[in-house]
This record gives sequence, C-alpha cells and structure tokens, in this order.
Amino acid sequence: MKKVIVSIASVILVALLGIIGLNQMKNNGPRGRVISPTGSKIIVEEMSYYIGGEKVFGKVFKPADASGNDSVSADAMPLVIFFHEPLKTEWPENLIKSLVPSGLIGYTCGFRADEKDAEALVKRLRKEKMVLDDMVFLICDSSCGNEIVKAVSKLGHKIQGLVLIEPALTGKARETYVRYGREFLTIPESSKANALSMIEDYLEERGALK
Repeated sequence: MKKVIVSIASVILVALLGIIGLNQMKNNGPRGRVISPTGSKIIVEEMSYYIGGEKVFGKVFKPADASGNDSVSADAMPLVIFFHEPLKTEWPENLIKSLVPSGLIGYTCGFRADEKDAEALVKRLRKEKMVLDDMVFLICDSSCGNEIVKAVSKLGHKIQGLVLIEPALTGKARETYVRYGREFLTIPESSKANALSMIEDYLEERGALK
C-alpha cells in the first residue's frame, strides 16, 4: 500500500512540474484592441518566451473581425517578426499594425541577444497553431542586424524572407549578406519613408499577402 501511495505521489509531482515548466516556457499577457492606420481592428497581447532561462518579451498582433473578436481561429496565417532596438517600439509596432490587415500575424520583439536566441524564438513561434509555418518572414533594424542575419543563415528554409532596415553588417553577417543578399530586402535610410510599400511588395512577391 505504501508503494502505491508513493507511486501516485510521484506521478502527481511529475505532472505538477510539467505544468510549471509549460507556464515558464510561454507567457500570454492581457489582450487589448487597437485600430490600424487603415481603420481595421487589431488584437494585441503579450506573447513572451523563456529562452535559456531568460524572458524574451514580445507582442503579437492579430487581425480582428468587424466585432473586434479574434479572427485567427480557423486558419493559420503568415507571420512577420520584427526584431528591433529595445524601448524604440513606436515605429516597429506601427509598421506591423499597417501590415496585419492584409491577412498577416505580426510579432514585435525588442532584441539585444545573440543569434541562438533569435533562432530559438523563431522556432517557437513557427510552432504556434495560428502560424502558417512555411510563411514566416523577419524584419530587423540595424541594432540587431548582425545577429538576425547569422540566425537566418542557420534557419534556412524555415523562413521565407528577411527585411533589413538600415543595415550595418560586419564579419560573418556581412559574408552571408554578400552571398544571399539578393533574396533579402534592404531598406537604406534614404528609403525608410517608403518602407511600408516596399515591404508589402516584397511580401506579395513571396505569396504572403492576400
């Protein structure tokens, strides 16, 4: 009898540890609703992950129906991830809000880690049920361009495109860009005002837009 009780207790303990582990892997915060620049309703919520014991904070932006409810329930959608300088969130979030009404899911992440963390985050996001895993695109600004390009070289077919905004690449990232830069969209400072239309054209060419 004692062995049975110990066995049951062990099973319960393992289950509890599993639940705790799952809760540490991902954290979904409060949900809010915003209006895109075109007037469409968008749902925004925190979606952060624990990677290497550290929390990587991010926000997910999803299209909403006319009543403001989540419209990403039946079909998975293409995903655009914007890695940007921490604390400078206004422009990245506004850009993502402008893209989402075209039938995308957007994700923004203030990023100062290395390429391994970027690679791990992309893999986690690709596994989300709402994500069309063969339609994942990355955007990054100059603050993390080196790390994201190195991550892209390892992710290979797991992503379908990369947008570099004002890149200042060095070392291995620069070598990767020289080899594969034709597949990327590069937006220099002089073209930043037209970034939205350039990115829309890039995504459309690759089948990510409606």
